Amino acid sequence: MSDFVDPIHYETGTAIQTFNIIETNKNNDGYEVLLDMDLDSGYALEGVKLHISYEDLEAYETNDIHEGVKYALGFFDK
Repeated sequence: MSDFVDPIHYETGTAIQTFNIIETNKNNDGYEVLLDMDLDSGYALEGVKLHISYEDLEAYETNDIHEGVKYALGFFDK
């Protein structure tokens, strides 16, 4: 992981255009989800692990891990 000397001088973030759930694995705390994502910047992230707890799913008011991933990544229904 990169260490930033002075992160105040950097702007961060880009939007996620699309994502694909490659694999989901249930564990004691919730789910580990393997994702591929296409970013608005033109880059892609492959093999990204996302951990979603049962508490997270409860907060999103869903038991569906696919819906939970959408909410965790900021894809909310309008």
